[in-house]
Amino acid sequence: MRDPRQPSLPSFLHRSLAAGSAVLVFALGLFAASPLLHEHLHGHAGLPAGDTCAVALFANGISAPVAFATPPPPVAEWHEARVAASIEIFLDSPRYLHRPERGPPAV
Repeated sequence: MRDPRQPSLPSFLHRSLAAGSAVLVFALGLFAASPLLHEHLHGHAGLPAGDTCAVALFANGISAPVAFATPPPPVAEWHEARVAASIEIFLDSPRYLHRPERGPPAV
């Protein structure tokens, strides 16, 4: 029988993937913020003119040349609220059918 204190394999994989993604985002942000580290990452070749590495794409974002296909917004139609009119008046039934025999002492 498995020990309930130890994480299962899918839980371990999800946590590892989340930790790896967090480290990747931190590293890309660090290299994007420091031009010296970014240049050191490329080595002796230096930064190319049209830098298309992952660090530059992370720092500047990606601009897609083609517009994404978005569905049109839903058509709004006006519906009037119909209020049901009550013909009878419903009174609340009394809480007690008979009055209590004993009450608090009279002062």
